[in-house]
Amino acid sequence: MKDLESDIVELETIHETTGDRGYIEILKEKKTALANLLDVKVQGALVRSRFLNINEMDAPTSFFFGLEKKNGQRRVIHSLLSGTGQEITEPSQIRRRAVSFYSTLYASEYEEGETLSEGFWNGLPQVSEEANSQLEGPLTIQELQTALQGMQGRRAPGIDGLSVEFYKAYWDVLSNDLLDVFNESLASGSMPVSCRRAVITLLPKKGNLQDIKNWRPVSLLCVDYKLLSKALATRLGRAMEQVIHRDQTYCVPGRSMVDNVHLIRDVLEVSSSLDINTGLISLDQEKAFDRVEHSFLWKVMEKFGFSAGFIAKIMVLYNNIESVLKFNGGLCAPFRVCRGVRQGCALSGMLYAPLPSAKYARHCKGCFYLVLMETWFNQRMQMMLLFLLGTRLT
Repeated sequence: MKDLESDIVELETIHETTGDRGYIEILKEKKTALANLLDVKVQGALVRSRFLNINEMDAPTSFFFGLEKKNGQRRVIHSLLSGTGQEITEPSQIRRRAVSFYSTLYASEYEEGETLSEGFWNGLPQVSEEANSQLEGPLTIQELQTALQGMQGRRAPGIDGLSVEFYKAYWDVLSNDLLDVFNESLASGSMPVSCRRAVITLLPKKGNLQDIKNWRPVSLLCVDYKLLSKALATRLGRAMEQVIHRDQTYCVPGRSMVDNVHLIRDVLEVSSSLDINTGLISLDQEKAFDRVEHSFLWKVMEKFGFSAGFIAKIMVLYNNIESVLKFNGGLCAPFRVCRGVRQGCALSGMLYAPLPSAKYARHCKGCFYLVLMETWFNQRMQMMLLFLLGTRLT
């Protein structure tokens, strides 16, 4: 880029001093090439600076590129606390601490509980045969195209570097081959390595950032993987209402968590008007998505009546998956992921939602709920249990 700028300055000087118009076309070509390079640089900075639209700024100013640098610096980890609470500042030790934490976090701890399995699953709502028929039907190009059109651009790509814009630009060329790859993967039970391997990038949360737990892991997945997961998520969304209790609103199409807020407000107003003591408990689940045990997830889906064919499709997305931690600008060695739903995958919320719903239907430990006690309605005492978010996985 600096060479182009130098050439343009030199050509402009020659043209002004000699008046030779033969340099005009060369000058135009150089300026066009420079403008294209600047556009590429701006678009890259646009993503990294977290601006959603270039119209949000007046021009690619130093402030804009400084914001890109500032956001990058916020994600640099200069020190971490070890498992024993000691501060680590050596870069290689910090990296080992981070990789060790996440490889342990995603290692399975699942143990089959026979006493739990005997009576735990009775009485769960079931997916209808019609819904199952739609869920396990063959994948179509139209589904993939709809999924692609619903994906936003200017997002960080997966490990293969191919963006949403690339797939949209060359969809006519890629669509049939991509459908063949997906159908072969679903039939064989395994996806290509690029689809199975995600790049984990860490985003700072609140609290002490020396504690690795206060960094949120987000999986950067390849667009082809996200296309398949989004197409399957669209199918799954149509069946969610049949199995998820109406009080659970998270990630169920047509429901909103705002409904829970309104319900709480209404109940508090009623209890206040009736002079009834009311208790509200709000608890957070630590690493909820990351602790979803795959074996338990498949069993929950089976007990809710999802067909074996559809469960097999979902299992393909989690078969022999790996993650690579992106740490301070570099990639670490890959490690196996044996539990957790990937934050960044269109299916993750919907796969998580049935788990607390299953435990809502049965009595179990660790339930997070709102308890409204001694509520009288039409002169009858009632106990109301409003489950908001579900339970910690065992």
